[in-house]
Amino acid sequence: MKTLLIDVDGTLIDSFPGIRDSFLRALDDMGVERPSEEFVSTIAGPPMEDTMMRLGLDRADAQRGLSLYLDHYGDTGWVNSAPFEGMVDFLAWAKEAGLQLATATSKGEGFARATLERYHMLEYFDFLAAAQEDGPRRTKEKVIRYALDNLPHPSDPSQMLLIGDRIHDIEGAQAFTIPAVLVQWGYGTPQEQALAHDVVASPQALKEYVHDWIHSS
Repeated sequence: MKTLLIDVDGTLIDSFPGIRDSFLRALDDMGVERPSEEFVSTIAGPPMEDTMMRLGLDRADAQRGLSLYLDHYGDTGWVNSAPFEGMVDFLAWAKEAGLQLATATSKGEGFARATLERYHMLEYFDFLAAAQEDGPRRTKEKVIRYALDNLPHPSDPSQMLLIGDRIHDIEGAQAFTIPAVLVQWGYGTPQEQALAHDVVASPQALKEYVHDWIHSS
């Protein structure tokens, strides 16, 4: 069975407003100077503790920052989001086409489930693979490993395609020789997109790409 592994933030959901606000409030709580907007524009995608350490925080303070971020995100941040236009229709089409769908998101599992339920997307997924808010499964590679180990219908990586928007999606997929297609409406830079297997500019283009992939072998 052919399987799509699909990122959430920046691919299905525009969650940046809530992520940004929760991140900045966490920094304010710790008395850490707010970084430039150029830096802030890169925070959606990687594990938040990694982002905190990029600011120069040690691991202990980065973990504290993560905890504060999760408090703010759980309070109001997670609802400060919206689905990208056309992506609910894409998921419905992909299920109708007979594909197995699993998420592959660095978003915490509870937030991922709640967000996808809120926007009527969860029903299309056969498995929810997400990061742990408090546990070792944090990186994209570990999330994909979790998906591969738990898919209802086991699938060889050669029959998989990952859809995402950031370099972390590419690197996680490469660990399993899974091609990664990046969407241009997400948070990735042109430099990141240049490293992907392919890039698509719209949900309709994504549907056409996946259609051709389904029938390629």
